[in-house]
Amino acid sequence: MTGKRALLAEVKRELRIQRSAARDKLPADQREQLSSLVCRHAWEWMKTVGAASLLAYVPFRSELDTRPLITRAWEEQCEVLLPRVLPGSGAMTLHKVHSWNELAPGAYGILEPVLSTGAQQESEVLPLPTTIFVPGLAFDLRGGRLGYGRGYYDRLRAAWETNPREHAKPPIWIGVAYGMQIVPEVPMADHDAFMDLLITENGILHCRKGE
Repeated sequence: MTGKRALLAEVKRELRIQRSAARDKLPADQREQLSSLVCRHAWEWMKTVGAASLLAYVPFRSELDTRPLITRAWEEQCEVLLPRVLPGSGAMTLHKVHSWNELAPGAYGILEPVLSTGAQQESEVLPLPTTIFVPGLAFDLRGGRLGYGRGYYDRLRAAWETNPREHAKPPIWIGVAYGMQIVPEVPMADHDAFMDLLITENGILHCRKGE
């Protein structure tokens, strides 16, 4: 690792520790209230743009709770994809899910889709979701994202961009977060991807207008 990369990695590590501690300090009832507002904004945006499917995450620890959004999507017949992570390979596969009963604790203790006999194992067999809601420890107004350092979403995005599907429109990548997670600037490496939108309890921010 070069000196520049090592410095960036250290800055990210320190920021992860800081922002994780700050998020953990939010009272549970406040997290629930803020998450509900964010999910409401997210669903209203999806209706406005006519999004037909979404990839979301199941919350873990103090993450913003996406469960109200996922439940609403099921109620409105919107296709929901949820991920399974494969720690050994660093990959993440996507699976259609229709209810909470189809989930069980998986890697890192996070709820994941349970694979039935003969179920598809690879995300490539599924259509690309219209929208992807991404977790993170911090975001900035450019759409910069500080993840957890494991790179699952970065690798998923890179795989899609390296091997684009014919006639498939690229998904819209959206960071969902509490307002207190927005920082002046997230340190970004050349390979780090920016979000298209951010959604907090304060509303929707379009990050990539100028591109």
